[in-house]
Amino acid sequence: MPVRVRRFAPRDTDAVVELWRECFPTDPARNAPAELIARKCARDPDLFWVACEVSDGVDAVVGAAMAGYDGVRGWLYHVAVTPERRREGIATALVGRAVAELEVLGCPKVNLQVRSTNSEVLGFYRSLGWSVDEVESLGRTLMVQES
Repeated sequence: MPVRVRRFAPRDTDAVVELWRECFPTDPARNAPAELIARKCARDPDLFWVACEVSDGVDAVVGAAMAGYDGVRGWLYHVAVTPERRREGIATALVGRAVAELEVLGCPKVNLQVRSTNSEVLGFYRSLGWSVDEVESLGRTLMVQES
């Protein structure tokens, strides 16, 4: 069934929450889907997309992606496609939309992080022309949330 990528709308919240729970079951509490969505919509909602199939006039969310841009570089976050719809080009369409919109904003480089143990996803991004940067990724948790 054909899929179209469009901007996230508030009516998509429940579907994206379920998608991310399914696709990222081991995410830390600070990445709780409903809270991520609320923070994203409050900060820069234009860099948030869903992939939907339309059936009987109803948009069914089958994928989602977020991006960010701080004027220096862009980032992709939480790119996900429902497992039964993988390998249909949906993630490719989501990533393509994000990169195209970041380019329009003048973004010179886009980064993303993938767990080093996730070889399938690393292979997907490599197939799209992404490569591993020879850097160490450091992080510092600022918000501690109980699960």
